[in-house]
Amino acid sequence: MLNVSSNLITQRIKLNPQAPQQTVPVTTAPQQQSAGTNLLAQYLNNQAIINTPAVSKPQAAQVVHKPYKNDLRTLFLTNSAKILAIIPRTFNAKDTNNNEYIDGNELHGTFLNAIERLDEIKAEGFNTLHLLPINPPGKENAKGTAGSVYAPLDLLKIDPVLIDKNDPRSDKEQFKEFVDACHDRGIRVMVDMPSCASYDLYIARPELMAKERNGLAKTPQGWEDIRMFQPWEDEGIRTLNPDLLEYHRKFVDMMIDAGVDGIRADVARAKPVEFWDIIIPYSRKRNPEFAWLAETYTYEDASPQANMPYDRPEDLLRAGFDSYYGQYHIFHEWTTAKELHDYVIDNLNMSYRLEKGKSLIGSFATHDDISPMHNGGELFCNLTSGLQATLPMLNPYYVDGFQSGDWYRYSYGDKYSPYTTTDNHEMTVHQGRLDIFNLSRKPGGDNPQIGKFMTETFKLRDKYDDVLKRGSYIVLDKKKDNLDQIIAFARHRQGRTLLVIANKNVNRPVSAIVKVPSLKADQKLVNLLPSYGQESTFQVSQGEVAANLGPGRIHVFEIDTPYIQNYTKKVYKQS
Repeated sequence: MLNVSSNLITQRIKLNPQAPQQTVPVTTAPQQQSAGTNLLAQYLNNQAIINTPAVSKPQAAQVVHKPYKNDLRTLFLTNSAKILAIIPRTFNAKDTNNNEYIDGNELHGTFLNAIERLDEIKAEGFNTLHLLPINPPGKENAKGTAGSVYAPLDLLKIDPVLIDKNDPRSDKEQFKEFVDACHDRGIRVMVDMPSCASYDLYIARPELMAKERNGLAKTPQGWEDIRMFQPWEDEGIRTLNPDLLEYHRKFVDMMIDAGVDGIRADVARAKPVEFWDIIIPYSRKRNPEFAWLAETYTYEDASPQANMPYDRPEDLLRAGFDSYYGQYHIFHEWTTAKELHDYVIDNLNMSYRLEKGKSLIGSFATHDDISPMHNGGELFCNLTSGLQATLPMLNPYYVDGFQSGDWYRYSYGDKYSPYTTTDNHEMTVHQGRLDIFNLSRKPGGDNPQIGKFMTETFKLRDKYDDVLKRGSYIVLDKKKDNLDQIIAFARHRQGRTLLVIANKNVNRPVSAIVKVPSLKADQKLVNLLPSYGQESTFQVSQGEVAANLGPGRIHVFEIDTPYIQNYTKKVYKQS
């Protein structure tokens, strides 16, 4: 436990000469927290007030940016974020010799050359960028020739690779310029907080690190290049590690000082809820709109199991996270429409056990997942784009390269490279997944029509904003769909209804009769999304739609059924 009379944190609370002379509000800690943990919370609360600037820092004379106020938390809580995940060092890389990696005099991605792509990103419809970690990777026991972005050398430093050496500004100034350029275009910035440390950081900061009973470092199964942090000073009495908490507090300060709008917490369950109960409120003392996204699932099947606690999304959402990953990334493994409906309903029911507005991202594919192209090419990509636009309690989420159908196949995979910035000359890759280990080419494929369809789904979401973000979710009954391949539901709010009918099967057409309560026989069906692939046909009769859908096709219709909710019990809604 902490010695409250002599601990450095206590001294800084009482004696910090920079602290403003004002009354500091103290939040009552939960009963299960120890005195030491409560003291940490008071200290971070004090630091939040100290670090809040009284006067806005003036902009450099040569750069004029638009006024901006963070609203990312509101976007999450209203299902309004449209997120693109990027790796800054590959985001605008210039692979001029087309060997798929950056060598010779070729230019990798930097914060400043990333600005060149922001108008493209804005035009595609995104309003939020998720930056995978921007810290320098560790060099020892590394994966790949550049090191994994999830094996940080130091959370409080910026990767020198991301800095334009021809620009006189500092690393933090160049990062701030990128963030400001995003804000000028209405694009919010969320930065990744790695859950673990590199081997180098493990050696440099042993007071932060977890060890096994035999004294060896705790290592997540399958990830030899990272070591686990120790969140506890004394786990038996639930006393947090003050050094680790302070380390992460400084990371939060660095992000807020740069104008960042939120943090995505990698493997959020790697730290206990007591940790998040302190660090998230601390960030909100500095910026009430600072948003938090948890990488956590309904049940764990994506991240290493050994040495990791069980997944607990509801606990993390109660601790202050605004949104979480969820299980849409295994949609391709679900064999029936019912599995999708059941998952949606589970989340909608969960929303009533939580503070209002908690949401998911549309994690049909993240950087940890295989490219959607492997699950059905353009058809699967378009199907999931349509679902992300129309499902409830969801913020659409994509990984850079999706817009043009990148398969994330790298011809250099596992080959020897004479040039490396780590102790590894092997160009490690996870084929089919975005390369997080090397200085790779800019993501992109050969199917730009995928991005065009995605953008149209964003426009649909904006046009029917109220229905799709706040409306009820009505599961529709079907006939003659023996294998349960047709996904059919309605979204309804205040008399307006959208009918969604999709074929989960990307390999063959599927027919069914969808029952639509109160639908009139003369209802005209006009698809609100662009056509692609094999055409579908529909025939309307009283209360029914006979559909023959092409492989992987999704259709959205506005229908005149103002009282549809009165004729079915399968109505669900987000709290």
